[in-house]
Amino acid sequence: MTFLLLLLVAVAVAALLLARRSRSSAAPRPPGTAGLDEEVAERPEVDPAAVAAARARISADVPDEVLSDALLDATPKQLASMLAAVPAEVMAGAVGRPTGAGAAQPQQASREDLASLKKVSESVDDLEIWSFGDKK
Repeated sequence: MTFLLLLLVAVAVAALLLARRSRSSAAPRPPGTAGLDEEVAERPEVDPAAVAAARARISADVPDEVLSDALLDATPKQLASMLAAVPAEVMAGAVGRPTGAGAAQPQQASREDLASLKKVSESVDDLEIWSFGDKK
């Protein structure tokens, strides 16, 4: 009798696991980037419906290219959740639209500054640490 009861419990657990697995596999999964070499591998296509679903949940400030790349490893719901945690000013700065008091455009370096940086660069190149034991 105990054996029959244990067998019945094992069958019920197996049925529950199979039901859960079939429900989770029914949802579309992102293509993933595991093993994707940016230099030579072709990037998988992202479903346009996934981009549209993500766009509906995410700020219009985020470019579609960024959404497509992120959707290679996350579902639209996961992506919306991740990006919702990013403060608005951080997101604006990340996409090149600074806001608030520090929103001034970055200043272009003057010719004097560039000349000074070039001198510093040449000085660093002349340091002995770059010789690696090659004495001539």
